Amino acid sequence: MSRSARQATPLAAAVAVTVTAGAFLTACGAARSPDPAQPAVTVTVTASNSNASQPAPSAPTRSPSPSAPTSSALPVSTVMPALPASPSKPGSVGPAGCLTSGLRATLGAAQGTAGSAYQVIVLANVSGKTCALYGYPGVSFVSGIGGSQIGKDAARDRTIPAKVVTLAPGERGSFALRVVNTAALPAASCDPVTANWLKVFPPENTAALYVGYTAHACASKTASVLTTRAVAEGTSGS
Repeated sequence: MSRSARQATPLAAAVAVTVTAGAFLTACGAARSPDPAQPAVTVTVTASNSNASQPAPSAPTRSPSPSAPTSSALPVSTVMPALPASPSKPGSVGPAGCLTSGLRATLGAAQGTAGSAYQVIVLANVSGKTCALYGYPGVSFVSGIGGSQIGKDAARDRTIPAKVVTLAPGERGSFALRVVNTAALPAASCDPVTANWLKVFPPENTAALYVGYTAHACASKTASVLTTRAVAEGTSGS
């Protein structure tokens, strides 16, 4: 190798280092001040497997909220048992109400007192199934079967509370009817007449039964002659 060649080699090496250093500085400057015209580059970094053996930091312990339940058990709904309801009318509890077509009305025992007479009206279940009666019948004097009404409807005596009366086929219930002696009433306010029939509407019915019964009545619509009690068990009327 000639002397001129040996002198050129160190100079070339120096130039190469200078070019490399300049490229490195150019790259560092590009990292600090990216060219807006160049597109952004997304870099994904994958953790080394050497970090997998390191335990993850424990989560900070938090005090339970005062409103949070401390028990892990599920909430339990408490259901109060329903109390048995007192039957208010037939059909709500038990058998349906008796229909007029399944009843027969007859006269029961009678008793007279000062100024009034008490007549028991018996209602028999002549249908083939059990039924029930509850409340007050509608009663009035009439001129005959299907005839016109005489005087005022019967008032209601509420001294004895009404109750459901269940009647199996063939069984009987009854109610007491008070009939005022019209001789004790002023003729002008009574307009006395003789009646031979009673028209009876069983409770909760719009069809009527007729019972032959002769008594002095008042044709006046203002005089109160009849008073009825609620239907009761048996044939005593109370």
